[in-house]
Amino acid sequence: MRDEPKSCGCHGKQRMTQKASGEAIGAGLDRATEYHRIIESFDVLSVPRDIQVLIREALDSKNWDWFKDCDGCTCVSEMYWPTQYFPPCLRHDFDWRVNGGGWEANARFYRIQRAYRMSALQAGTRFLGVTLSWYGWFKWWR
Repeated sequence: MRDEPKSCGCHGKQRMTQKASGEAIGAGLDRATEYHRIIESFDVLSVPRDIQVLIREALDSKNWDWFKDCDGCTCVSEMYWPTQYFPPCLRHDFDWRVNGGGWEANARFYRIQRAYRMSALQAGTRFLGVTLSWYGWFKWWR
């Protein structure tokens, strides 16, 4: 049996918790509710219009199923985000699955994290992590 392809990481905290407890991945999550929660975050957090466009592109794309294919952020939990669908990570997974990842995807990931009010240190550390992973492994062995 073939493993499903992974995106940028090894699952967000919500998925890891669900797996450990024996729940199905995505149990308790509803696509429409998650979609609307992400869209509402634009106003709540005053997300700039250009970042909103990037998130909407990932949510509305016919090239992937964000609800099924987004595997969350790379081994980290999000302080203010209760599920695996943290918009910066969702967009980064989209870039990896649909656009092939790379430097531009990682730079975009940093910008979107900052728009979602992550500190420069936290966003920079995560940017460095995905960039080193990309350069050290994915660029050569994908």
